[in-house]
Amino acid sequence: MDRRQADAGHHRLKRWLTGAALLAALPSAAFAEDRPDELQGVFSIAVENDSLSSGADRNYTSGIKLAYVSPAEGVPDWLRGAGGFTRYFSNSQPDFWGVAIGQSIFTPEDIAAVPAPADQHPYAGWLYMQLMVGAEEDRTDGRAPRYLDTYELEFGITGPSAMGEQAQRGIHESLGAPDPQGWDSQLEDEFAFAVSFDRRWRAVRAFIDVPGGLEFDLTPSAGASLGTLRTEARVGLTARIGWRIDNDYGPPRVRPSLSGVEHFAGGPLSWSVFAGIQGRAVARNLFLDGNTWEDSASVERTPYVADFQTGFSVSAGDWRLAYTYVWRTEEFETQPTRQDFGAFALSWRL
Repeated sequence: MDRRQADAGHHRLKRWLTGAALLAALPSAAFAEDRPDELQGVFSIAVENDSLSSGADRNYTSGIKLAYVSPAEGVPDWLRGAGGFTRYFSNSQPDFWGVAIGQSIFTPEDIAAVPAPADQHPYAGWLYMQLMVGAEEDRTDGRAPRYLDTYELEFGITGPSAMGEQAQRGIHESLGAPDPQGWDSQLEDEFAFAVSFDRRWRAVRAFIDVPGGLEFDLTPSAGASLGTLRTEARVGLTARIGWRIDNDYGPPRVRPSLSGVEHFAGGPLSWSVFAGIQGRAVARNLFLDGNTWEDSASVERTPYVADFQTGFSVSAGDWRLAYTYVWRTEEFETQPTRQDFGAFALSWRL
């Protein structure tokens, strides 16, 4: 495989994605309909790709997610039945709901090998939908909620029907990058699902006495997922410094990831620089363990994985743009090195 050719193609993709995100962010809030905050939902697009960091196809190589979350108090009648459940766990009725669709792609490091190397990450695509309900703590003393809970159902299909091969080959062809050769060994078609719960706390918030004023906060998180797609428990912590940083809980990401949500408050300029860590105890990962009901490519999964991330987020009016650099530790025993990738997220209030 000609690595120089691959790197050149990935650099072109990085420039294209960066330019597209910046151009999309140019429209100002003046073009948005003037509505109260509580009547505005949020639409987001999150793009994660190794081309936005190291530029090498390997392991988790690409993810894209389109998501919408409703306005506050915008939960439809057919979801309000979950109120008893969220009241028990979150001390709150559902505050908003969301829906997302997306696709993720996984490949070995050597995409020229035929057959695909048995000791590298199996080829797999994942085409999915997510349904989510969010509930913030109810406070009777008029103070801000101390935590946000999200309940999520993710379901979809892996295998040829997920169209991972077509997506990666189409992108590589348009960029003049090498054609991946080993997709014949990808996971078989399988419907999979996972249910997830996550809590994010506003644990510490401090004001820094400097000209213009700065804020600092710590946001711990904890959660778990259960299903044929993914079974794991996780804990994380994010530190942020910036201005008006309480308008969100961090930028949206593609699972599995350090916690973030689509919602943000909008309004005047807000920005933050953040760093975080998340540890996961993994009992199942479909894309490493292979198909549930039949033989397929697989590798020996590492039970403990950590993500380290750093990045920035800026919002003004009805728009928010964020970039995150992620360093993920080895996910399987024969993985030679850790992985890194970048993530762009663009959100706007509707």
